[in-house]
Amino acid sequence: MKIKEETDLMEQKNIYKNVKLYKTLPECLLDVRELYAKKPAITTFDRAGNQLDVSYREFVEDVRGAAFMMVQKKMAGKHIAFVGENTYEWIVAFCAGGCIGSVGVPIDVEQPEEEILNLAEFADASYAVVQKEFEGAFEEWKKERVIRMDSGIREMIEEGRKQIEQEGIQGFSFSADIGPDTPLAIVYTSGTTSVSKAVVLSHYNLMYDACCCQASVELEDRMFNPLPLYHTYSLGCGVLDMIAHGQNICINGNLKTLFRDIKLYSPSILMAVPLILENLLKEIHRVQEKMGIREQTIQAVEKYKKGIFTKKTVKVNGMDLILGDQLKTICCGGAHLNEKIAEEYVAYGIDVLQGYGITECSPLISNSIRGQNRINSVGILLPGVEMKLEDGEILVKGPNVFKEYYKNPGATEESFTDGWFHTGDIGYTDRKGFLFICGRKKNLIVFNNGKKVVPEELEAYIQEIPLVKEVMVYGASTGNALDEVKLSALVCVDAEKTSETDNYRILESIQESITALNAKLPVYKRIQSVKLSESEFKKTSMQKIQRRKVMV
Repeated sequence: MKIKEETDLMEQKNIYKNVKLYKTLPECLLDVRELYAKKPAITTFDRAGNQLDVSYREFVEDVRGAAFMMVQKKMAGKHIAFVGENTYEWIVAFCAGGCIGSVGVPIDVEQPEEEILNLAEFADASYAVVQKEFEGAFEEWKKERVIRMDSGIREMIEEGRKQIEQEGIQGFSFSADIGPDTPLAIVYTSGTTSVSKAVVLSHYNLMYDACCCQASVELEDRMFNPLPLYHTYSLGCGVLDMIAHGQNICINGNLKTLFRDIKLYSPSILMAVPLILENLLKEIHRVQEKMGIREQTIQAVEKYKKGIFTKKTVKVNGMDLILGDQLKTICCGGAHLNEKIAEEYVAYGIDVLQGYGITECSPLISNSIRGQNRINSVGILLPGVEMKLEDGEILVKGPNVFKEYYKNPGATEESFTDGWFHTGDIGYTDRKGFLFICGRKKNLIVFNNGKKVVPEELEAYIQEIPLVKEVMVYGASTGNALDEVKLSALVCVDAEKTSETDNYRILESIQESITALNAKLPVYKRIQSVKLSESEFKKTSMQKIQRRKVMV
C-alpha cells in the first residue's frame, strides 16, 4: 500500500523570513555590487598565509572584466569545463561564463585524466578553464580552447577591466538574453550506486535554492568553505547562497593548509561534510591531550549529554586553538553525520545544522532551524518545495528541481512521475514536519520473503563499536537460490585502536559486539557474517562510500 504524505510547512508555520529572490545570476551580481559594495565578498590565503580580501564591488567588476574577454574569445553561449581546486579565479570564471549565457561544467578532479576529458567532452565543452596540474588531460585540444585557471583568468580579468575603463565601452553588460530557464551549469552526480549522470541546472534552479537556503535559519557573516566547488553543495550553498545574502566566504582548496587557514580566518560558520568534522575533532582531542584536559573534557561532555550540567556549554575544550574563537554554527551535509560527533560539537556550544540535498535539486531540499534542531533530522523543507512519500521514497517538486539529464532522455523520464522527482532516498517525517533520512532506495536489501532492510540503519549501529572505523552492510548470496541472501557486514577497523592486536582477535571482538547487537534486533535484521576489509572503502570526493566499487 502506498504511503502518501504531502508537506507544506510554509503555510503551517510562520518560520520563514522574507526571501529576496533573484531569478538569474547576473541579476544577483548587479544588485549585490551596490548593496554590499565595500563588504568583503571572498577571502583566500596565499602560500605564505597572507589574507586576501575582495570586496563585493571588486568581485563583480572582476567578473565583468573576465566576461568581457570571454565574449572577445567567442566563449559566450558555449559550454565551459572547469577543472581545478578551489580558487578565487574558479569562482570568477564560473560567474563570468554564467553572465554571458555560457554553461559551466564543473568536473571532479579526483579521478584519472582520461575520465576528466571524457566528462568534458560528453558535456560538449568547447572550452576548458584548467588548473596547471590538470592540463595534461587536454593536451590534444587546440591551445586556444584551454585557459589556465590561475594566470589565464587573472590576465582576462585585468585586460577586460582595462579595456572597459580605458575605451569607455558602454555597450557591454551582462547578457540581456539570459532568462530564468537559461542553463547555468551541467553538474555530474556523485555516482555512489550507479553511473554518474549529467544534471542540467538553470539560473533559476540554482538561484532559487541559493536565495532560500537561509529562509529558516539566519546564518552569521563569515563562512569557511573547504568543500570542492565542483559539487552543488559547495557551489550552491557555500558560494551562491552567501553571495546572494552579502556574506563573506573564505574558500580553501588545499587540504595541506586547511588547519592553518581555518584558524587564521576564525570563521563564525563552518561548512563541512562528516569526514571533515571527524578529522577536526581528532585535532581538538590531540590539543586536549597536550593541554592535559582530555579526561576532564570527556567527563564534561558526557555530563552535558545527560543533562547534568546546567551550563549551556563545555567551556574549556581547546577548540579555539583549532577553529578559532568565533565559531557558532556548523552546516553539515553530503552524508550521514555520526550522532556522537554532532553531540560533542553541540556540547562545546556550536549549533550543528544538518541539511538534505541532491544534485538534481540544486542541491538543497531541506535544512535545520536554529533553536528547533534535532540531531538526527535534516530539518524542514525550503519554502516552495513540496514533498511526498511513496513506499518510503522521497519525491519532490519545486523551483529548484532540474528539468533534464543532459543527453539522457530515458533517465530523465524514469526519474519523474507526474512531475514529481524521485530522489531515490528513503525517509520519513515526524508529526512536526521534520524530515529524517534512512538511506538509499537502491541500497535496500530485499529478502525472498518480502522483508526489506535499510543497510544504513544497521551501519549506524555497527559504527558505534569502538574498533570500527567504517562499515558497509550488504546482502550476500547464500548460494542456494538467486534471490536468497544473508545480511553481511564488511568492516574497516580503526588502525589507531588496533595497532597492537592481530586480525583474529579484532574480528572476534567485533563479532562479540555484533552478536550483542543482534540480540536487540528482529531476526531478519540480524547480521549473519562479518568480514574485515584490507583497506579503507573507496569514496567520492564528498566522502560517500562507493558501494558498487567496494563490492568489486
